[in-house]
Amino acid sequence: MWAVRRYTSADAATRCGRVIARNGIQIVDNFYARSVFFVKDAERSLRFYTETLGFALDWNHQEEGRAYVFQVSLLGFELILNQTEPSTEARAGHGRLFIGLDDDQAAAFRKYVEEKRIQTTVVPWGKPTLVIRDLDENELFFWVPENERASLQAQLAGA
Repeated sequence: MWAVRRYTSADAATRCGRVIARNGIQIVDNFYARSVFFVKDAERSLRFYTETLGFALDWNHQEEGRAYVFQVSLLGFELILNQTEPSTEARAGHGRLFIGLDDDQAAAFRKYVEEKRIQTTVVPWGKPTLVIRDLDENELFFWVPENERASLQAQLAGA
């Protein structure tokens, strides 16, 4: 069973990009893509992403009445989570994605994390990097603007 979020034609145009012909070859200039994290228990992950992290559930494919593959979104970011099965068991917890925050996004994001009391860590990853880990240890890496890095560096030094 799929519960599908409805998109307007404007959404579709933005998400699917344009097909452009160059030298007689058609190409797409903007793919609509999302990352996929494999998880051991999709129902548990669905609760974590929606209740703990505050993501919205966009759609949910269920098997035997339980979440199996679903998409969540937050602040314009979309992520698909996929229940492991015997052939993909080893993939759970090995996901990592990177989000770079602009100056005008960082303060609102930090406030959101603080208000939701989301557990974060700071790791060195070229620069001090804010990390949120899910229940399977999949990782969301965030780089904040230069003016925010001093506070992350202090957290890293205190660890």
